[in-house]
Amino acid sequence: MTKVKSEKLKVKNLVAQIILICSILFYHSQKLSAQIISVTLKADSNHIVIGDFLNVKLTVKFPKEEVVTMPSVFDSVGTMELVKSSKIDTTISGDTKIFSQTFTVSAYDSGNFRAGPLTILSKNKSGIIDTIISDYVFVRVATVAVDTTKPIKPIKEPLGVPYSWKEFIPYIIGGIVLLVLIIAFTYFIMRRKNKKPIVVERPKPKEPAHIWARKELKTLEEEKLWQHNEIKMYYSRLTDILRLYLEYRYNWFALESTTEEIIENISSYHISEDAKEKLLMILEQGDFVKFAKMTPLPDVNMKVMENSYSFIDLTEQTEIKTDQKINV
Repeated sequence: MTKVKSEKLKVKNLVAQIILICSILFYHSQKLSAQIISVTLKADSNHIVIGDFLNVKLTVKFPKEEVVTMPSVFDSVGTMELVKSSKIDTTISGDTKIFSQTFTVSAYDSGNFRAGPLTILSKNKSGIIDTIISDYVFVRVATVAVDTTKPIKPIKEPLGVPYSWKEFIPYIIGGIVLLVLIIAFTYFIMRRKNKKPIVVERPKPKEPAHIWARKELKTLEEEKLWQHNEIKMYYSRLTDILRLYLEYRYNWFALESTTEEIIENISSYHISEDAKEKLLMILEQGDFVKFAKMTPLPDVNMKVMENSYSFIDLTEQTEIKTDQKINV
């Protein structure tokens, strides 16, 4: 029984020694870390007036082999509002690296405020990450002293500040660019307006336009295109003959004109209403076949040919003798 108690006592003593050694090692590691990394937070003053700016400087000293991350400050430093922060300034002195950064803070109410503390992260060569908390600074914010014995003064008008010619440079450049654009646009419009379209005249047939047209229509009839299911070709050839006839008869470049353009401009020529109706019926029927893929009845195909001859009869030059007509 005594031997068992002796063994338990030895175990207890061993555990106590281990705990004591761990405590000593932890204490020394904390002390060593505190000696290795130094963090200070200092302010220019401990007293400001509402709205005044106060500079608070954070300085971190650490061995070069350590990795230190400065705090990310966005809105406030402690209980004071952040106005701006400087870039991190880095200096090296021997084996020591020094980070320093200045935060400009302010407060918009009277009372006691606190700048800090700030949190810095460090990682040693072994990869162990440690957190270091800086000191903090108490700041007394006072209101603006008001002498109530004196009368209230009116608000002063804004001070007149003379203009510098450099302030007008963007407006001058903008005005020049706008003027150049206006001149270029005007030149383009005038040039486009005065530019006459280049029209290449096709050689006209030696015989009168109506004789040439009747020959072409006669040739088209004899080819019997629509009878051989070449309906689209039939209407294309027919409408092209009438357009070329307008060109040879009236110097009207109708071959390049659409049906809508011909309808719009036909009133400019001395063409009777009956002739207009026949021409427009032929052109519209041709568009239906060519673009809408319509298949007209045989009597319609024959009717457009009859109207084509009739249109030429109604519009041929009157000074040409009638005996020059081809017997169709």
